Amino acid sequence: MLMRNLRITPHSSRRQGGFTLVELVVAFLILVIGVTAILELVSQSALNARYAKDKTTATVLAQQKLEELLAQQELTAGEMEGDFGDAYPQFRWKAQVSEVGGETSETSTGLLQIVVVVEWQDRGQTRSVQLETLQSSVPLLHPQEAMTQQATTAAGGFPNIGGFPAQGGVGQ
Repeated sequence: MLMRNLRITPHSSRRQGGFTLVELVVAFLILVIGVTAILELVSQSALNARYAKDKTTATVLAQQKLEELLAQQELTAGEMEGDFGDAYPQFRWKAQVSEVGGETSETSTGLLQIVVVVEWQDRGQTRSVQLETLQSSVPLLHPQEAMTQQATTAAGGFPNIGGFPAQGGVGQ
């Protein structure tokens, strides 16, 4: 009997190197889940960045419209609305000016409340920014300034420049 070069290895029943189909499918699923999660995060991040940009733009536009209303010489109570032209076509504004306090001339406070709302559409929802302020038709003084002004007038009409009491004369 001739013996040829037959080699019998003790581990011949073990598989040779490589991956099974199940291992490949599991690795592929893990990869797909990871990539999907990363893409979702990137997408959400882009949407949040766009919303932040739109909200910042709306705030700046509302501040601009509020300043325009405050600069008017004769601002009267009422409602107004409009848009910002071709520069910002997706934004619209509404303003409401109302008198604070009494409605009659005897009880009028001289204060106007100005509310400016800027709206825009974002993913099918109406978003808005609102700014409010008060405007007085008469100059308002801080109580300390009012006391100083009264003291100045009582002391001969000279302005109280340095904040020192406006009484006495030289050497007192």
